[in-house]
Amino acid sequence: MSTNHQNGKDAHLSMPEQHSRGGGDDDGGKKGQSFLGTGHNARDVVSIFLAEFSGTATLMFLGCMCCVTGFGNTPTNVSGGIGFGFTVMMAIITFGHVSGAHINPSVSIAALVYGLLNIPMFILYLIAQFLGGLCGYGLLMAVTPMKLFTEALETGNGACVTAPHDDLSTWEAFGVEFFITGILVWTCCGLWDPRNSKFGEGSPVKFALIVAGISIAAGPYTGASMNPARTLPPSVWNASYKSTWIYFIAPPLAGMVMPLIYKYVFRREAPQDKHTAMITRTTEQIKASIVEQHRF
Repeated sequence: MSTNHQNGKDAHLSMPEQHSRGGGDDDGGKKGQSFLGTGHNARDVVSIFLAEFSGTATLMFLGCMCCVTGFGNTPTNVSGGIGFGFTVMMAIITFGHVSGAHINPSVSIAALVYGLLNIPMFILYLIAQFLGGLCGYGLLMAVTPMKLFTEALETGNGACVTAPHDDLSTWEAFGVEFFITGILVWTCCGLWDPRNSKFGEGSPVKFALIVAGISIAAGPYTGASMNPARTLPPSVWNASYKSTWIYFIAPPLAGMVMPLIYKYVFRREAPQDKHTAMITRTTEQIKASIVEQHRF
């Protein structure tokens, strides 16, 4: 996740501005070329891909490091939630101005539905996020004694593996993941709302607290994934797949439904002050105003 608003004043969760496909001088024309239909040139596409890859890898490496039992440390739900929250903040600060720091396919789905991503860029984001997550967790395993992961599997579902609590039914777990992801997505939509362009200061800290709060509240229920790219790596590396399908349907479904509700119920264009209104008036409006002023 991140902090760039679509008008450039807010850094979190916004998309890099697409280059114009129009001409201009030769240099401008080269910069305006769209690579594979993404609306960006090849250099920017690579930069965005690496930002999402690195951000998600960081999320899995540091976030899941907070959940490893060992070295005299026993993680709690609170410490894990805070760890993930502040890891998200680091990703936003580092990569928010590059790719929006979604680091979550559910957020990228929301951006697609909200009209901020095109399909080629959406596919690029998904590939980067899943690969980054797998590599980040793999790196964590490479620098951590294997016995700690083995012990976590023997006593539970595995280190940092998300799974519903045994007391939850399947549909209760599904509902928890759907609604907590929906809350996260609505937070993103609030940042994308044009009226919020002047209130983006401190977005990384705000998101850290939001993610931490949701994680602390819902962690005991389902592990509070909200993110298929956060659930997949620990499941794959530990071969632990308890109710994994929930995390690949509920959060993405929230990513589709919730931005539609926000977009058509809550979203409004930002009100213009007189100066901005004068600048953005069309030629026809200006002519009509002149004619009206000179009528007898």
